[in-house]
Amino acid sequence: MTSYFNTKSPNIFQIIYSDKFKMYDFTILNNNKVIYHYHFKNLKDINKLIQQYK
Repeated sequence: MTSYFNTKSPNIFQIIYSDKFKMYDFTILNNNKVIYHYHFKNLKDINKLIQQYK
């Protein structure tokens, strides 16, 4: 997974909250391509991941 984050173009982080499922949909895009997608229950986990790959 880390090789996807070592790109020259900046990564775009997208977070969408679902009231229905009580979860966050977290996506990282690079050059309009999804390079990471996962669902989280809290923002703390997402923030840790963003700081790691920012």
